[in-house]
Amino acid sequence: MRRFDYASPTSVAEASQALVSRPDARPLAGGTDLLIQMKERGRIVPLVVSLRRVGALHELSANGSLAIGAMVTCGEVAEHDAVRRYWPILSDGAELVGSIQIRNRGTVGGNVCNAAPSADVSPALVALAATAHIGGSAGTRSIDIEQFFRGPGQTALTRGEVLTRIDVPRPAAGSGGAYLRHVPRREMDIAVVAVGVQLRLANDGRTVADARVVLGAVAPVPLRSRGAEVALIGSTLDAAALTRAGEAAAADARPISDVRATADYRRELLKVYTRRVAQIALGRARANAG
Repeated sequence: MRRFDYASPTSVAEASQALVSRPDARPLAGGTDLLIQMKERGRIVPLVVSLRRVGALHELSANGSLAIGAMVTCGEVAEHDAVRRYWPILSDGAELVGSIQIRNRGTVGGNVCNAAPSADVSPALVALAATAHIGGSAGTRSIDIEQFFRGPGQTALTRGEVLTRIDVPRPAAGSGGAYLRHVPRREMDIAVVAVGVQLRLANDGRTVADARVVLGAVAPVPLRSRGAEVALIGSTLDAAALTRAGEAAAADARPISDVRATADYRRELLKVYTRRVAQIALGRARANAG
């Protein structure tokens, strides 16, 4: 690893000032991505700006809506009782990040800002219509999490800005969500494809009133499948609707062929996983209908 300078600010304002002081300065959250890039891939970072001492970034609350500070770990989210109860799609994703040791170190904010197309937390946040809050030298702003991602490793953050918090609205009664991915290995692997589905049932407890379907690892960013959503909304999730949703997800995807899978194989997997995840989400929605 090459030599680097280190800053340890205690506020978002100080962190922003440090980040703009050097052209290639980078924020450090859990370090599970950045430090590996520096140690094993030769990435040159002249100034590392640790966010560990910025207290507000560590806050996690579930009073009505869910507020996740950028420095909250994936393990904290995965094990949080309220998250498991009201936002199970998010605990599904957080529980799949790396190993137990990595989840206890890696942060939700870091996972999101790394902007990997195969990230496990991001599809759930998009499916839940989360909002990202950003702070910097120019002040604060908020953005729909769906618009936060711009490409592999690219986000809406500008120089000196820091992701501070992610807010997730509490789903209405009769809602349920689920997230699954396909990996060659059970642990310590990244998704070949991933699907997150968040549903809300109508008052009859059978018909899908609203749906958000988000695909991972098959596009440069977490991708909403509008076609799959249309196929699910208004249906009772019978076999025909599930088949249409799977076909639509495969059609909306923009996968590549690489050493892990071909684009055609990824599309076929999407058909299966979209059906499977929608059925899990439906079961959770029914359980939450009371």
